[in-house]
Amino acid sequence: MDHLTALWARLRLTPQRQAAVDAGAVLTVGLLVLAFGFGGMMTDVGWVSVPQWWHAVLLLAGCALMLVKFRAPGVVLLAGAVVFAADLLIGGSIGVMLVLIDLIYTLALVGSATALRRLISMVAVTVGLLTILGWLLLQGPRGAVFLGLQSFAVLGTPLWWGRSVRQQRELAELAQVRAEDHIHLAQLRHEETARDEREQMARDLHDAVAGHLSAIALRTEAALVADPAPAERETLSSVRSFSLEALTEMRTMIELLRGTEPQRAPSRLSDRAARERLVGEHGATISCPDLPALSTSVDQAGYRILQEALTNATKHGQGPAAVTVTPEEGSIRIEVSNAVEPVVPISDGGAHQPRPTYLGSGLGLAIMTERARAAGGELSAGLRGGRWQVLARLPVPAPARGQEGR
Repeated sequence: MDHLTALWARLRLTPQRQAAVDAGAVLTVGLLVLAFGFGGMMTDVGWVSVPQWWHAVLLLAGCALMLVKFRAPGVVLLAGAVVFAADLLIGGSIGVMLVLIDLIYTLALVGSATALRRLISMVAVTVGLLTILGWLLLQGPRGAVFLGLQSFAVLGTPLWWGRSVRQQRELAELAQVRAEDHIHLAQLRHEETARDEREQMARDLHDAVAGHLSAIALRTEAALVADPAPAERETLSSVRSFSLEALTEMRTMIELLRGTEPQRAPSRLSDRAARERLVGEHGATISCPDLPALSTSVDQAGYRILQEALTNATKHGQGPAAVTVTPEEGSIRIEVSNAVEPVVPISDGGAHQPRPTYLGSGLGLAIMTERARAAGGELSAGLRGGRWQVLARLPVPAPARGQEGR
């Protein structure tokens, strides 16, 4: 039974297929009823005497209307009512009655609210008129009740059924909209909380760390004015330079935390002098063509990933690291690789067990991965061909591709 239900659902997957399947089912049932000689079941004798195969003709016309019932349910129902009336004149048939029932159900299910209200009024008036007609023709309340119930079964039942299914569907859609609204509100609250936390962090960085860095820069500048010894001057100059650079980066971080786009990243991957200085500090080699224009977040994230990868290579690797920066379609590729010594023997209770020397705490890798994801990119790291490789891809906006780097 479940297989038949699943098959029926697949057959009725789209409105067009559903209409075709419904029309085919009604046509099959109607023709079988006529084949068994049950034509003219609604009245004993038709008002117009015609051959019985006319029921099949009207049934085909009604099923043809069912094929387009979802496109214009109101117009199709009116045409179906005409076919039903014509069939009723020659005695009526079960197949054409099923066509009318299906078209009423369809309008109640998918028609406009105005069309549904009009249909309800028309069905009520029709049932009332047929009840009065039954009283007059059959001369008494019994005839009125009989014809009234019959007309309501044919006209009112599909209307009630379709309206009930429609209401249930609308309630389900309303519940889904409410659920989506709740999710959206929860996201807004989460974003508001995160924004408040970033604002608090920005204030703390500005009031505490940035203030201390400014004090260091001012004091070292004052010490340099006092004309210290050459060795002390070099140290003080380095301290002052580092503190000013850290202060610039701190201000950039504060702007990012506050949700504003900094004018420039203090340490940029697209800055040739900055990246060559960084690579030179670690004794590495670099291959990098002119880079396209990068957003501030990608520019700074790329530099920080390169910085952390070179630091790890210097701490855990062997020999100079190799850096390759390659612009690609829609992204920029940063690769840092270095040789590693796979294992060293260590003593553990008299037993020698291998341990990779290139493994650290994993914090640097986690930070690089977070930086790449925050910029909309991705990062992977691991052994490839006997070398440790860090590979990052960061997005480059389409309008910026093809522009020369700074």
